[in-house]
Amino acid sequence: MLTLIGPDGSQKELTLDDFKALFQTTGQGGLKTKRGTIKDIGTYKGVALKDILQRFGLLSRNYRYIITAADGYQLPVDYDFVLGKNVPIYDENGNPTNGAVIPILAYEYNRKPIEFILGGKNYQLQLALVNPKKTYITPGNRWVKAVVKIEVIKTTTPTQTPGETTGYVEIKDFRNETLRVKQPVDRIVSLYGLATQMVYFLSVEDGKKILGGTPLAINDRFVQLLDPEVKSRMIFVGSPKSANVETIKKLNPDVILTAWWGDPNLNAQLEGLGMPVVALNLETVDDYLKSLETVGKILNREKKAEEAVSYYRDAVAFVTGRISKASERPKVLLLYYSMKDKAFKAPGRAFFQNELIELAGGKSVSKSLPGGWNVINVEQVVEWNPDVIITVSYSFTYPSTGVKKTIMNDPAWSSIKAVKEGKVYAMPNDGESWDYPAPKWVLGLYWLAKILHPDLFQDVYIQKIADEFYERWYGIDPGKVTIVGDLQ
Repeated sequence: MLTLIGPDGSQKELTLDDFKALFQTTGQGGLKTKRGTIKDIGTYKGVALKDILQRFGLLSRNYRYIITAADGYQLPVDYDFVLGKNVPIYDENGNPTNGAVIPILAYEYNRKPIEFILGGKNYQLQLALVNPKKTYITPGNRWVKAVVKIEVIKTTTPTQTPGETTGYVEIKDFRNETLRVKQPVDRIVSLYGLATQMVYFLSVEDGKKILGGTPLAINDRFVQLLDPEVKSRMIFVGSPKSANVETIKKLNPDVILTAWWGDPNLNAQLEGLGMPVVALNLETVDDYLKSLETVGKILNREKKAEEAVSYYRDAVAFVTGRISKASERPKVLLLYYSMKDKAFKAPGRAFFQNELIELAGGKSVSKSLPGGWNVINVEQVVEWNPDVIITVSYSFTYPSTGVKKTIMNDPAWSSIKAVKEGKVYAMPNDGESWDYPAPKWVLGLYWLAKILHPDLFQDVYIQKIADEFYERWYGIDPGKVTIVGDLQ
């Protein structure tokens, strides 16, 4: 019924009768799916995971556990999970709340035997999270049907006892998870390309500690300028939504950086292997700066992070102070051409670019669109009839200047006000485009404000600001940086 595999490879087979001979735990619970649906609320009876492991001498902070289902699905968990710690708790309406749960291997649900039929076989165990007195809802990715095996793995670095801080830093990420990260950090995996750029901003030496990354970072020409060996060192490991867990496991990182919108199942798998996963949110200025402080704390670069936050806030205050004197705000379309999809796209309400436009004194025509990038056509642009179009590209094969040229020469776009008046501008790109939430967004803010309100920024010289930025924050010769776009 259940196979327990110890850290030395020894095995113990447990039957249903063995389970019933152990201390029994009964409680209420239910799960919340990724789509937010609440389901499987009821009463579960079984044996607490803690009690099973303790009974056979397998409960220790120095162990990790892999819970395997009959279909091959695996949920890696740590000692704290076994005790019911660090699990998001919701009420029956799906709202976050405070409470406590006990992970159990249940064999009854609402007083009936649990049955999962797979391949003609009946499996009777389910990992469930319950409370003996009150119904709490927990994430569905912490529940496992048809459990058949628990493998115990000894961690390479023993977990600290509560209260100890020597050698660790404690941070809270954008999932509201409290995490401890080993100090100093020597090995990093970044599933979020924008987080990789943030690490290099704080310290090129720390950037060189990133062993696994994304194509955005591996092919980043600005990063290559800072770190010429990046393409030969950094390997592709995936994204916040999908990653190669085995490859990451072999890299043995001290910390994994990801996005708050990443796959929670993937996060749980990685965390179960003893790797702290830090979820960042970069899609507003405030969240970007909070993330910068978080990464600064992880890398022991807090002083530089604090200085940078002040620099960014001062820049925003300077620009918005001048914009307050503007008599009007032009309608702006930020237009990205996707080489992959061969389509024009505009940012929806969830993306940083809309805030950048608003701070620079414009009105984003696409901010009511849903989510992130939205495919649009010329008919939609005609309907919006923007005063200004900002072209963006993340490819040097077809840069923003090329996108601009295409639009200006296409008769289908000729009736649009921005095209007729010659107010189509190519967003600068120095290997990293200045429009998205990476360190250069502040340069994009200055540039865009001057494009939209040239009379208010006559004394602002973008090249000068950019040169000072490269020297101050990266310590590199500005003459080595190539910028493509309408800089002046």
